[in-house]
Amino acid sequence: MIIQSLISGLAIGGIYALLAVAFLLTYRVAGVLNFAQAQFVMLGAFVAATFAGMSGIPLLAAALLGIGAAALAGVLMERVTYRPLRNKSHASMIISTVAVGIVLEQAAHLIWGPEPRTLGSLVPNISIEILGARVSTLSLFLIVVSVLLIIGLNLLLTKTRLGRQMQATAIDANTAQLMGVRTGAMVVIAFIIATGLSGAAGVLVAPMFSVTLSVGFLLALKAFAACVIGGFGNLTGAAIAAFGLGIVENLAGSLIGSDSKDLIAFGLMIVFLFVRPQGIFGSKVGEKL
Repeated sequence: MIIQSLISGLAIGGIYALLAVAFLLTYRVAGVLNFAQAQFVMLGAFVAATFAGMSGIPLLAAALLGIGAAALAGVLMERVTYRPLRNKSHASMIISTVAVGIVLEQAAHLIWGPEPRTLGSLVPNISIEILGARVSTLSLFLIVVSVLLIIGLNLLLTKTRLGRQMQATAIDANTAQLMGVRTGAMVVIAFIIATGLSGAAGVLVAPMFSVTLSVGFLLALKAFAACVIGGFGNLTGAAIAAFGLGIVENLAGSLIGSDSKDLIAFGLMIVFLFVRPQGIFGSKVGEKL
């Protein structure tokens, strides 16, 4: 039972981790918390489910189209709402992200309606035995894919010229621009990566749940809690905290009851806000990615 809960916790924690990284990437590079992340999860899942239902389109292609749709919507968001407001107050930009989320959700309601959709798994969803426990291959797949995506993003940010330019933009956009960095392009790329990760989270989690208008709501809230717990200045720290949060809430659900999962997640966030507001890893907002 413990091993099964651990694997399931790591699987859902991987989804939290993808969204936590998405939150922090736009926050660090663009300077705004994108509270429409939940709707990008929904968009990726709905688009993938729609194409997967068409004859002749492989499931992998449908999944990539869902991720691409979320990334494209991220570009439109940057152009239409972020760019005109980037010199306005931070509150204005946050409100604009909430408005984008509402628009996306209402548009999805008009296009797909209130009925839930289904999306198949990219791998056969069967149970296998590990150390005497039965775990699903889907859970293992989620863990592997989420870890690989986060490692890939970390390598991009630390080992490539593009990543160093994004870090420079995050630290001081004005100085970076004087040094020849196209900071506007870096912001667009940050939106593309972040919303693409949200779309990927939607595609990955959809086989576990029905694809509904609210499929990403709790996922995004818990990812935000992971950002608080791990530390807003540290992408890797937030990802680790997200995996840990998935494990803790899943173990609590097994030992105490499923109703305790949300209480544990948000209770931990509140505790950290009071006791250690900079998060476990203690990186301050002004530091490097």
